Amino acid sequence: MRKLFAVAALLSLQIGAQTPAAKNDAGKPPESAPTFRSTTHLVQVNVIVRHKGEPVTTLKKEDFKLYDNGKLQTISTFSVESSDGKLPASPIKLPPGVYTNKLMSKPGTPQSVTVILLDTQHSNLQDQMFGRQQVVKFLQTIRPEDRVALYILNGRGLKVMHDYTTDSTDLLRALNAFSDGKTLPDLSQNQNMSFGTDMISLNNWMMTGTTGIERDMYMVQAVQGTLKVIEFIANHLASLPGRKNLIWVSSGFPLTMGFNSIEEFNDPTREHRTFNEEITETVKAVNHANVAIYPVDVRGLVADSRFSADRQKIDLAPKLSMGAIVEHQQTMEEMASRTGGKAFYNTNDLKKAIRDAISDASTTYTLGFYPANENYDGKFHKFTVKAEHAGFGYDVRYRKGYFDFQNKPTDERMRKTEIADAVLSPLDSSALGVSVGTARTDKPAPNSMVMRLMVDAPGIGLSQQGDLMKGQLNVFIVQKNDRGNQFNGQQDKIELTFSKDKYEKLMKDGALILPDRTVPLVPQATQLRIVVRDEASGTLGSITVPLRGPGGPPQPGLIRRQPPAQPQPQQPPPQQ
Repeated sequence: MRKLFAVAALLSLQIGAQTPAAKNDAGKPPESAPTFRSTTHLVQVNVIVRHKGEPVTTLKKEDFKLYDNGKLQTISTFSVESSDGKLPASPIKLPPGVYTNKLMSKPGTPQSVTVILLDTQHSNLQDQMFGRQQVVKFLQTIRPEDRVALYILNGRGLKVMHDYTTDSTDLLRALNAFSDGKTLPDLSQNQNMSFGTDMISLNNWMMTGTTGIERDMYMVQAVQGTLKVIEFIANHLASLPGRKNLIWVSSGFPLTMGFNSIEEFNDPTREHRTFNEEITETVKAVNHANVAIYPVDVRGLVADSRFSADRQKIDLAPKLSMGAIVEHQQTMEEMASRTGGKAFYNTNDLKKAIRDAISDASTTYTLGFYPANENYDGKFHKFTVKAEHAGFGYDVRYRKGYFDFQNKPTDERMRKTEIADAVLSPLDSSALGVSVGTARTDKPAPNSMVMRLMVDAPGIGLSQQGDLMKGQLNVFIVQKNDRGNQFNGQQDKIELTFSKDKYEKLMKDGALILPDRTVPLVPQATQLRIVVRDEASGTLGSITVPLRGPGGPPQPGLIRRQPPAQPQPQQPPPQQ
């Protein structure tokens, strides 16, 4: 039992070290950040500054002006992040049986992290192969300071090929080993693949269907699935410091459906809709995690199909839109501009586009402010950022703004959907920092596991009610096997109540230790997925606890015996 307490203390210190109070450039907490605060929140904006295409690296806080809906704001926090060539430091090694969703690294870790998402779901076979080849060419030029992860999205979902690394060898091996369960030829040797007519026809049918209704169904599912995957990635990266880059290698998708022609518009059997709501939710998650999206069009240099050389007559009849090519590129521009990234299309040199996307964030300024007269109006607030020095102005790029919500709606359907997504996602969410110490026990049933959960205190949304701070956490634990089947799901609501003194101590300690819980394990389970959701903000964190080693027996955890009964650490009593 003492080991679990020691682990709790260790993780509490590490969690606190990863979530320091915001500081200004004098190294002191900003005056506008009182200790006992339940409403005002820090809003951060990542800014890229360029002059004649080259990054500007020497600006200070006083060189920036930041406006929220046209109102000048006081910049309370300011930092400059750059790729300085330092190798990533080795992560702190956790004791056996201890797991966390927070990336805990020693000082000196580069601030720039890049995820390459190779999206084959919206591309035909030829474009998929071209995209793979171009990604491989880029990986062959990877630099020591690059921290690159490679994910692949296809019709079966998200596949994590490789997480952050500076060694391109493993990434190349992973990419070449993946092709729907088959081994690809050595793409690093630029070998070509040819596809028969039957294979291409099957691929086109699986992507689009044979009727308009089928095409609409596949498109809606593909768009919603892609946006959900981008949210998964954003939540996974949320706890990493600084700006993160998501390079989305794809053919994209349209912002609207059913408005491409008069025939479609007048067809009652077809889908007529936009994806504004889904895109807005995804953009909110991406911006919350300080992720910038850089779409790269895998189709390369494309032209309007009406001007194809095999057409005897060119049809120049006007349409309601400029065609699928431009529609998909408009989506790429929208996703990039709303997150502070940049879209790359109409180029066959995708390798250079990927490198340019990484280099674009070589120097990033992060401006933080506490909104004046915060009232949580639920509306979109537009940013305006100006950068100038000695009267000389620069080109700046940043996300368009933010939605001023205090809390997410506590809708039961939304809560269940978010928890289900966190359970199914192959990536742990780090939007809410969670750590767990585990131990095996034979009581109250053989093959059980006792767990002590620790939650990142600054991520918990508490509201002030009189002299007390109150909140609620939802904890969900499910066992899974290698096929994703779930067993023995458990859900628990924890009511939180703190006096002012206990609240200030909680913020100082950095972590809230939850009561121990014991879970009887089923023999077929290979992992535990633990999800903690903050009821006030809707923010959640998830952790995967492996129950078996690769092909081996169950993981031993910290101890094998049942720990003796001990009084729990100070914990606010549950509210009835």
